[in-house]
Amino acid sequence: MILPPIPTPFDRQGRLDPAAFRELAQALEPLVDGLLIYGSNGEGVHLSPEERAQGLRALSPKKPFLVGLMEETLPQAERALLEAQEAGAMALLATPPRYYHGSLGEGLLAYYRALAERMPLFLYHVPQNTRVDLPLPAVEALAAHPQIQGIKDSSGDLGRLAFYQARLKGFRVFTGHAPTFLGALALGAEGGILAAANLAPRAYRSLLEHFRAGRMEEAQALQKRLFPLGDLLSKGGVPLLKQALRHLGLPAGYPRPPYPGESPLWGAFRPVLEELKEEGWLL
Repeated sequence: MILPPIPTPFDRQGRLDPAAFRELAQALEPLVDGLLIYGSNGEGVHLSPEERAQGLRALSPKKPFLVGLMEETLPQAERALLEAQEAGAMALLATPPRYYHGSLGEGLLAYYRALAERMPLFLYHVPQNTRVDLPLPAVEALAAHPQIQGIKDSSGDLGRLAFYQARLKGFRVFTGHAPTFLGALALGAEGGILAAANLAPRAYRSLLEHFRAGRMEEAQALQKRLFPLGDLLSKGGVPLLKQALRHLGLPAGYPRPPYPGESPLWGAFRPVLEELKEEGWLL
């Protein structure tokens, strides 16, 4: 499966734009297997509870979708969980609490188990953003819960993927790291929840199809071709992704202030984007 973590459009003043959100989702959905709403690239941490609800109401995905949850405590998570249920999400995608992570202890397991009692759940390991590790022993313990279905791992650490494959039978694994997408597939990942899939959904679906059909030379060639896109985007983050989507004529809006509307990596990224566009890989 290929699921893009769809950006949440804001105008230049940082106001949520529900109409643009709907338009962007409708442009992407036919090209992918589902969506992630309010993931890292959806700036979920930048939204008020009221804005989260407003954005979900603006969307009506026909394909399966996940909703990101990046809260610090169970009471904070309650409202977002209920809204994801009401919207028809197939599962939550939840980061670990992080601000006081040194004091969390067994509370980490308790947090995820409490969420999973309410609806299906995927763990979300994204240490480059949270600055918090999701320890492998904790993942193994949580994988035993029937409602904790899998994990999105954006670390790019293929050793972790090897651990999941060896130790966690039936646990669904998605990578969030486009530069190592093919390596993750070889280590048992089911697919990708990739920022780059917002720009090149056809390319990543094609790579996945080559892999599944055993066409490894074609898969390797396409991974090599896509590496500059995924590598630069992993460094440029939300500002670069939104700038690229705007360049392609899509209503991605701008990052919320104080984050910049233009990325210093745009000069290097634009030629990569234009070459892939000429080859027919972009939206």
